[in-house]
Order: sequence, then C-alpha cells, then structure tokens
Amino acid sequence: MVQLAPLAIAASLASCDIKLPALKAHAKVLQGFADKSNGTRVFGSKGHNASVDYVATIAKLAGYNVQRQTFPHEYSEVLTQRFTAGTAINISAMTYSPSTPLGGVTVPLVLIPDPDAPPSAGCTPADFAGVDVQGKIALIQRGTCSFAIKNANAKAAGAVGVVVYNNVEGVISGTLGASNASAYAPIGGITKADGESLIQRLSAGPVNATLDINILVEQRYSSNVIATSKAGNQSNIVFIGSHLDSVSAGPGINDNGSGSITVLELAVQLAKYKLKNAVRFAWWTAEEFGLVGSEYYVENLPEAERKKIALYINLDMVASPNYVIAVYDGDGSAGINPGPTPPGSGAVEKVFTDYFASKGVPSVPTEFSGRSDYGPFIAEGVNIPSGGLFTGAEGVKTEEQAKLFGGTAGVAYDVNYHAKGDTYDNLNFKAFEINAKAAAHAIATFINSTAAVEAEKAAANTSLKVAAKIAAPNDALVAQGKDICSGELA
Repeated sequence: MVQLAPLAIAASLASCDIKLPALKAHAKVLQGFADKSNGTRVFGSKGHNASVDYVATIAKLAGYNVQRQTFPHEYSEVLTQRFTAGTAINISAMTYSPSTPLGGVTVPLVLIPDPDAPPSAGCTPADFAGVDVQGKIALIQRGTCSFAIKNANAKAAGAVGVVVYNNVEGVISGTLGASNASAYAPIGGITKADGESLIQRLSAGPVNATLDINILVEQRYSSNVIATSKAGNQSNIVFIGSHLDSVSAGPGINDNGSGSITVLELAVQLAKYKLKNAVRFAWWTAEEFGLVGSEYYVENLPEAERKKIALYINLDMVASPNYVIAVYDGDGSAGINPGPTPPGSGAVEKVFTDYFASKGVPSVPTEFSGRSDYGPFIAEGVNIPSGGLFTGAEGVKTEEQAKLFGGTAGVAYDVNYHAKGDTYDNLNFKAFEINAKAAAHAIATFINSTAAVEAEKAAANTSLKVAAKIAAPNDALVAQGKDICSGELA
C-alpha cells in the first residue's frame, strides 16, 4: 500500500475541499437524531447525546486527539406558557423562569416607566420607586441590563410576574442564567408590537392579565467535545467552535447544526494537510442555556493553556433561510460592539471580509453582543482574539440588506428561530456553502500563519505602554485617591 505524504496546506485549497453534498449529509444525520428524540437535540436529550457521539467518532477517526468534557448542569424546559390580557398574546417563557401557581396568576398589569435612551427600565431598584407592583405583573422594556437583573428587582418590589417586551422587532428568547425561585418571579418575553399595544391600553385604564408558566427543572449531564490536531505548533493553536445543542422546541438544524456541521467537515478535510500551527475544534454543549459549555471550558482551562490559543473563531447559525452574510466586528470600526474586543480580533475579521470581497460576496458587520460561544473567549481577563460568522436569527431583514443579499425585507432572518420548524428544510444551502468555504479559508490562513493577529496584539500593547508612560506622573496622586483633573476618585 502506498503511503501518501500530507499535503502542504493552502487557504484556497482548503476552501475548495468543502462540498455542499457533505454538509447536507451531516445535516440529514442530525435531523435523524432529532426525529428519534421527540424532535429535539436539546442538551441531555437522546438527540443531543447521539450528536455528541457522532462528532466525537468522526473526529477520532480523522486522527485527532478527542476529549469529552462531561459535567452536570441544570436543565429547564417549558411545559406551559400562556399570557392573556383580554386576548391571548404570544409569550416565550424564559429559561430558568420559576413556575406560577397551577393555573397561573390573574392580576393587574403595571408598566415600569422608561424615560431613558437606550431603554434601561428595571435595571435598578429605584426604577420601581413610586410604582405599585405588589402582587401584580410588571411590564418592562428590554434593554441595558440582563433579564435576571430586571426580574430580581421586580420580585424584590413585590411583583408576582414579569413580562418583558422587546426593544427591537422580533421575539424574545431569553434566559435568567440559572434557577433561583426565591430571587425571581415567573417571566416571559413578548414582541415590541404587543408591548406597545399593552402600553396604549394601560394609558386608557387598568388592564388585568393572566400569566401561566410551568417549568420542568432537573440536573442533567452533558459533554463538550474537543478535538485537537496531533501535528502543528501546540503552543500556537488555531481554535474554531460551535454549539451542538438545540432548544427543546425543535431540532436546531440551522441553530446550530449548521455551525457544528461546518466545524466537523473542516476537521475531516484538514486532516490530510500538513499543519504549521495546531488546530482545535470544539462542539459546545448547552449554549442555549447560557453559553454553559464554552464557559465551563474556558473557566477550567489553566492560564498557561489559554495562552497557547492564538485565536478563536465561532460559527453560530450560518445557514439562515433569509440570510445575511455577517462578520463579527473585530476591529470595532462599525461602532456596534457593547465594549472593546481583544486586540487581534480585527485581523480575524479582515481575513473573512477580504475573502468575501475577493469572491464578490457582500458582507456586513455584526456585533459582539455576547450571545454566542465567543463570549467567554473575549471576556475581560481572557482576551483571546476572536471572530466568526453569523447569518441572522430573530432580527428582521432591512430593505438595504435585501438589496445586498436577496430575500425578503421585513421578515426575520430565520422565521423558525428556536422553533419546531428549524429542520433540514429550513437551511439556506447557498449561505451554508458560502460560509463553510469562508471558514475553511480563514482556518487554513491562520494554520499557516497568525502573524497578522500577533502584529495587532503587539501594536495594542505598544499603545498601552505609551499611555502608561504618559500617565506615570499621576501615579502618586492616584495612590492617594486623587486625580489631577477631577479631584477625588471615590
């Protein structure tokens, strides 16, 4: 038998290796797992466990060192979610919401005023001062702080339920992060339009509402799958990941079968190449419960091992039916990120945007909102350069985006987001192939060299050192709790 030597890797070659039929084949397998698991691949389910076995087996057969990182986490599933205020209003109970008493609560609805821009109602206990929410349902606008903070403040003020209405078009699918029945009230999310309609009715007089939520909560074990190449520089690891779980409501073939499949096929195709830098693939568990798998991985990774990760690329929802081609705004130039990104992230973004430009494919920036598994990597104190691709979730496509990418303006990027209809037939195969090839190009580029990322990090460090020297004369005063310009610091 002739033993073939590994090929030298080229970004263009790796991109050409990605074939749509292979992506489709993996998608059909994941759909089959969901079909045999009550239509879901939620973490801890038979569908998710089968998905874990599938990617772990293929990665091992491809020659990678494969680790299953298994741990317990609290599972929450909505059994009942009902909200009426004269008429029925669609509501999405939030993950880890407490349950209402059997049959729900029927009490007055009270609006928590929000004069601020951007909206911040419910973010401080003071927002409830002068508003009688005792024994009532608090209606609060989404924005600024977490659902958990708004909920805890409402509960402390005496609310027996919380309804959050969106501050943008589309549905809310939120989480409290963890269950805490003593700190939280039953909570669900409604659309912006439904919220504004209720506000109008409240301005005309009292409104009674019924909130009925029943939640199952139990401990479940689940696993991340981590696959690392045996070859390549193990002190300069190129990392790409995606979450493998779905919500309980559906099979999650776009969210996030599409990202997981892309990562899997990249692993298969890259196995035949020589690697200058090592590559690591991850399939995260329980992302839909608050980035649980990726947070567990990063929190339990020793600092010395973190430093070996050159960059992280995240793929979450890369085949939305009414898609945009969106690249995470690594350099912050779009002005849409809620905070700074780790130096080096701009270089990751540029590899993607340059690739799309070379192919005549339009792309738009998307914010590092913290909604997916890049979150733990870009967190303060971790600061791993990151990037990735996204084709849209519950947000609504604009007229401008429809001109760029086709599709339908005024309609959600994925009308089946977090729903039963997120099946194989929900995938946009054009977007799927475009993004999979782009991911292959990016990974191959960085496996060959991470020099652009390192240069950006070095430039940022130089700027910080210069800033530190300029600030040095002020150090003595700072130590005394004073500042040259503004007096007392605290």
